[in-house]
Amino acid sequence: MSSIRLTKKSKYAVRALVELAMNGPGRPQGVSEVARAQHIPERFLEQIFGELRRANVLESHRGAHGGFCFAVPPEEITVLDIVEILDGEVRPARCSAGGSCYIKDAPLCATSRVWDEARVALEGVFGKYTIAQLAEAERDIRAGNQPASVGV
Repeated sequence: MSSIRLTKKSKYAVRALVELAMNGPGRPQGVSEVARAQHIPERFLEQIFGELRRANVLESHRGAHGGFCFAVPPEEITVLDIVEILDGEVRPARCSAGGSCYIKDAPLCATSRVWDEARVALEGVFGKYTIAQLAEAERDIRAGNQPASVGV
């Protein structure tokens, strides 16, 4: 398994899902609309939304009022969920989470504890924030208010 590398894909996905959540539950929104609002290349967002649909995070609706909406409530979707769907398991090093050392046939060393601690911290931060919380904070920002806090 590879180490985590936060890609534009997961960063764009979180931004796009926040935009979708601000639109309201059950109201489909077109990819072009979300892409324009978040300054994300439309074709790239189509691919991202396709992956999130296959992962049962989003559902698509055809027709004049079609687009994408959440398949599960945004209160139940964390940043960690999105990162792991699009970028894979959070592992700052190969030897974290019970993996093996990158040096062939070497035993795990004291540094593996550091990578495990980093993994737990990343999972804690990414798992702490839901799309719904981020959407609420974004509403405050757009309204000109300083969000009190995004955390739980």
